Amino acid sequence: MGGRLENQPQAVIGVDIGGTNIKLALVDPGREELLKTVRFKTLVDRGPEAVLADLSTHLIKLSRQAEKNGFGLAGVGVGCAGLIDLANGVVITSPNLPAWENLPLAEMLRQEIQVPVYLENDVNCICYGEYWLGAGRDLGDFLCIAPGTGVGGCVLINGRAWEGEGYSAGEVGHMTIQPDGEKCRCGNYGCLETLASADWLVRRAEERLRQGVQSSLRQDLDKSKGLDAEHIYRAAMAGDQMAQDLFHLVGTSLAIAIANVVHLLGLRSVLIGGGVANGWEAFIGSLYGELGRRLTLIPPDEVKVVRAKLGDDAGPLGGGYLAAKSTRII
Repeated sequence: MGGRLENQPQAVIGVDIGGTNIKLALVDPGREELLKTVRFKTLVDRGPEAVLADLSTHLIKLSRQAEKNGFGLAGVGVGCAGLIDLANGVVITSPNLPAWENLPLAEMLRQEIQVPVYLENDVNCICYGEYWLGAGRDLGDFLCIAPGTGVGGCVLINGRAWEGEGYSAGEVGHMTIQPDGEKCRCGNYGCLETLASADWLVRRAEERLRQGVQSSLRQDLDKSKGLDAEHIYRAAMAGDQMAQDLFHLVGTSLAIAIANVVHLLGLRSVLIGGGVANGWEAFIGSLYGELGRRLTLIPPDEVKVVRAKLGDDAGPLGGGYLAAKSTRII
C-alpha cells in the first residue's frame, strides 16, 4: 500500500490510542493541514487483536482517502498510554489497556498498512501536537502536563521529548507532592496524580459529600448516581465552596510540581493539557498564586503557563508529526 511516486505530495496518519476511544487524523504535513479525523470506541475487553483489527480497517480507509486526494502515505505515528519500548515499537505494559503486554504494536500495524509505523507514549504525542500546531509553537523548551484520568507529563527539549533511561523521563504525575498523602495506583504516596487528576478530583468530591459537607454537587450526585470533573467545574464557577476548594487543591498541587521542575531544569515555559485543563478558570488563579510563593530562584514573572489549544486533536496530530519527522518529509 506504500511506495512513493517522485514529487507526489505525502500525507501521514496520526493515531491516539486511549482506553475509551481511538482517534485518527489524516494530515498533510507540508501544508500543516488536518484533512480528516476518525474516532471509534476502543472496547478493550475484546482483547488487543480485535481492537487492532478495527484500527487496521480505519487505517486502510484513511490510506485510500489519501490516495483519492492525490497523496502518497509516508507513514503512521501512534501514541499509546503506558510504558513503550520506542526503539522496537513495543507496548511493554499499559494500565488502560489490559492484556497489552509486550505487544509489538508497530510491527503488527506495519504488516497491515505496509508503510513505516512509529510508536510513542501518548502524552509525548500530545506534546508534539501542541509543539507543532498548537499552543507550544513559540514556547521553545517546555514542560507539558496533562491531567486527565491520571497525570501525564513530557519535557520537550530542542523539539524532542526527553526520553531518559528506559524511556522513563517526564513522569511528573508521580512526583511526590504530599509525602504523607494518599496511596497512588503506582504504589507511591502523595503523587501529583492523587491531587490533580480527574479521577481523584471526583473521588474527593464524593468522599466529602459522604462526610456531610454541604455542596450543590449533592443534587448532581443524587440525579446522576455519580459525578464527573465537569460537574465539579460547573459548581466551582457557580460559587460552590467545596468545589472551589477542590480546584484550589488542583492548582496549588500543579504549582508545586511546576516549581520543582522549573528549579531543576531551568525551564521557563509550561503547557497544561488533558481533560482537567477544561477547568482552567477554576484552578489557574490558585496555580499562579502558589507558583509565586514556590519560585524562589527564578522570578515568577519569567515563567509562562499556557493552556493547550488543540483538544482531542493534539494526540493524533502529534502522531502525524512523529511520522512526518521520522520519514523526513518535514
